[in-house]
Amino acid sequence: MIRIPNKCHLVHQYYRQILAMAVLTTVVGSYFALKLSLQSDLAELLPDSFESVKALNRMKEEVGGIGQLRLIFETDDFAAVQRLEQDLEPKLLASSFVNYVDYRNDVAFYKKNALLFLTPAGLDSLKDAIQTTIDAEKQKLNPLFVDDLFGESDVEDNGEGLAEWGDEYQDQEPDEYYTNSDSTILVMKIFASQANSSMGSIRDMIAEVDRIVASMDLNQYDPNLRIYHGGNFQNRIDEFAVVKSDIFGTALYGLGGVFLLIVVYFRRILAALLITISLLFSLSWTFGLTYLVIGQLNTITGFMFVILFGLGIDYGIHTFARYVESRKAGLDSEPAMEKVICGTGSALATTAITTSAAFFTLTIMDFKGFSDLGFIAGVGMLFALVAMVMVLPALIVLVEKLGLLKIQPVPSKSMVVERRALSYSRTLLLAAIPVTLLAAFYFSRVDFEYDFTNLRAITQERALVSEKTAGVFKLSESPALVLADSKEEAQEVMAEVKRIIREDTLSPTVKTVRSVLSLVPDDQAEKLEQIREIRRLVDDEAEGVAQGENKRRLGELKAYLQVDEPFTWDEFPAKDKRQFINKRGEVGNFVFIYPSVPLRDGRNAIEFRSDIGKITTSSGKEFFAASSNIITAEMLLIMIREGKLAVVLSAVVVFLIVFIDFRSVKAALLVLLPLAVGVLWMGGVMYVVGMKLNFFNIVVLPSIIGIGVDNGVHIYHRYLEEGPGSLRFILRNTGLAISMTTLTTIVGYSGLILARHPGLNSLGNLAVIGISSTFITAIVVLPALLQFLDTRKTPAA
Repeated sequence: MIRIPNKCHLVHQYYRQILAMAVLTTVVGSYFALKLSLQSDLAELLPDSFESVKALNRMKEEVGGIGQLRLIFETDDFAAVQRLEQDLEPKLLASSFVNYVDYRNDVAFYKKNALLFLTPAGLDSLKDAIQTTIDAEKQKLNPLFVDDLFGESDVEDNGEGLAEWGDEYQDQEPDEYYTNSDSTILVMKIFASQANSSMGSIRDMIAEVDRIVASMDLNQYDPNLRIYHGGNFQNRIDEFAVVKSDIFGTALYGLGGVFLLIVVYFRRILAALLITISLLFSLSWTFGLTYLVIGQLNTITGFMFVILFGLGIDYGIHTFARYVESRKAGLDSEPAMEKVICGTGSALATTAITTSAAFFTLTIMDFKGFSDLGFIAGVGMLFALVAMVMVLPALIVLVEKLGLLKIQPVPSKSMVVERRALSYSRTLLLAAIPVTLLAAFYFSRVDFEYDFTNLRAITQERALVSEKTAGVFKLSESPALVLADSKEEAQEVMAEVKRIIREDTLSPTVKTVRSVLSLVPDDQAEKLEQIREIRRLVDDEAEGVAQGENKRRLGELKAYLQVDEPFTWDEFPAKDKRQFINKRGEVGNFVFIYPSVPLRDGRNAIEFRSDIGKITTSSGKEFFAASSNIITAEMLLIMIREGKLAVVLSAVVVFLIVFIDFRSVKAALLVLLPLAVGVLWMGGVMYVVGMKLNFFNIVVLPSIIGIGVDNGVHIYHRYLEEGPGSLRFILRNTGLAISMTTLTTIVGYSGLILARHPGLNSLGNLAVIGISSTFITAIVVLPALLQFLDTRKTPAA
């Protein structure tokens, strides 16, 4: 047992000084704690030393902000909204919040130059397709031609190849407006003037845009017009609002629920007040230190106030329950307090240090969701221990001296243990074996949730916008960006990405790659000569030969074959040049890599990151792509790897501390066996209810290990204190206290079950399942096992 020095009477003697110091440190801690901010950007959860993070930061420095707000107009009058967008553009550009607006493509430019964007090989293939079509049409005109006489003709084509190339060159030609297939949706993209937009500036920008839109007389355009917000700016605002609302909502639920449970348990409002005040002291110390060491909270650690309240309150319940038990048994205040601090305090020290150490193992992880949570929870457990074995006893002494707390001895209350064996211990153990084996099997079949859409706060408007704008944009709006130092390097990067596109046929993730070099190809002269040859072929050989559908296709192609001059950078549409211009107004050597797969699926994001996250060119130089999706993929990989490591480290640390506490391998195994069984039962329940491990709830697994071991430690400590035959007595006393502490912890976590954010919701669900299962095994399996061992030692009992 971890011994507290036998100076327990000092708390009773110096309670005034202890309370004064507690108040002073609480004021200081609260000052710093109130300065904490919530960072909801998941990209902040990786350390700055990672190459992907360095690339993302460099991109922000070079390019600036890449966020945007979208206005989605839903209308039955397409022409009216076209006029609205044209009238709205100058008003938006006049705002200091808006850099530029994008709602329309220069179709004439792309139609004129479409074939110049094809590769020379592509133009050769187009020429071959035309020649094959012309030959097939000529063969049909041959009076000796008999269709299908000897099977299909070698030259028969029916224009399929030409049709495919029609799709190819028409892909180079965008729609004039960002609209859906039935032209009921038009999208306007608004880019911020500030390079690095904070939450405050994003809110200000959205408010300014809304004010400008409201100033327009929308009825003159379309009385039935409906306008929605979209884009990553609005998504960030929605995500932040949901997380913040959930954190404060669950905090109120957790605090209120735990407070009421304590009142009901002790039947004293004063008991709940004393325990709560002591714990609030420790929370102010914890989050004050968090500000000084970490500086902010993130999506994972934002709810730690509620969790620490639910965990730390356990120590207060054990402390106050043991004090009341001792006083009712006839002990005076000072000896009762000494028994609490030196007796229960030692068990609390073991559980606090064990839980704290389990959390502290997370601080070595790269994933800040783990490391930050480990620091806050580890420090919080130690501060809660100090508050409950020093501040709470000092408060009890104070209120007793003031006459506010009166505990009368109960004549029938005795500290003498009635020695009676537990019933059905062997039956319980035999029943637990198949249940545990079955749970272990099902735990191995629990899946991991890779689909990020199931873990995001999807508001009703966001879901509506996603549905209505599906298919509006041909290319992904989330490309990865590589920053080269020269045009030559950019050319090498493009060449390597094109090689990846050609060769990766099994699991392709890249659709296309673009840079300034692809915007204004340097081989236009060669392509123009190829286009002239194709034009001569069509003019000289196709005229009067092609019939039907092939004649129509060749007629459409003629419009694209009229290009005679190369275009320059100055002629390129201004809106499309902007993404290649850096913050200094210079043309940058940017290479944009567009995915061909939806990156909301984490497995696709991991594959995309594997393909282009690190690019080694033919010269041997390495380039790292910048993308929030690559950051997310790395977080997934690290979290899965470190999640397993965190569980193993937590288990090892817990075993070592329990072994040091009891100085016995056998005792440590007895205490930890129910914990292991409880974790397996948790996995079985997860499979039965269809729950998956995910980006959020995996962080709770080390917590369940640290929390779950407490119950076994308390029971075994009391068992060593009371001796064999005392298990019924222990379950009625310590077991009741454990039930209460488990219930308060569950209430603390269960507030997250009410959260709207799916990630936080899943975290609360898993925590409740894990804590409940480890509690059941602690009060059922461990006593049954101890009783079984008792019976073997003393059969006469």
